[in-house]
Amino acid sequence: MSLAERPAEQVRECDERLSQAFALLGKRWSGVIVGLLLQGPARFAVLARTIPGISERVLSDRLAELASAGLVARTVLDGPPLGVVYELTESGRALGPGLLKLGEWADRYMAPKPRGATRPLMRRGR
Repeated sequence: MSLAERPAEQVRECDERLSQAFALLGKRWSGVIVGLLLQGPARFAVLARTIPGISERVLSDRLAELASAGLVARTVLDGPPLGVVYELTESGRALGPGLLKLGEWADRYMAPKPRGATRPLMRRGR
């Protein structure tokens, strides 16, 4: 019997680096923040206004996590007014092509359902 005929017996490894990437970027809002910063540096207040539904606390936490991972750089502006600007590092900008591909995938496979569309009923016994 070939391996294709015994799929449950195939051994697969989980790549630790890929797991780390998804753990970081898979958190709610992280990918959105990186996507916005791909457009250029932004002040905290602009990011907070641009992402509907995110609290300032969560935004602050996500930016700190992304900075700690080396994807985002934080610059304090002397002012007045005082402010903080966030921008992607070289490592953060390197996510651009992958995020664009992910966006293309989402457009193709996660398109919104037309209003009034219903899910097909599951058939029992088959």
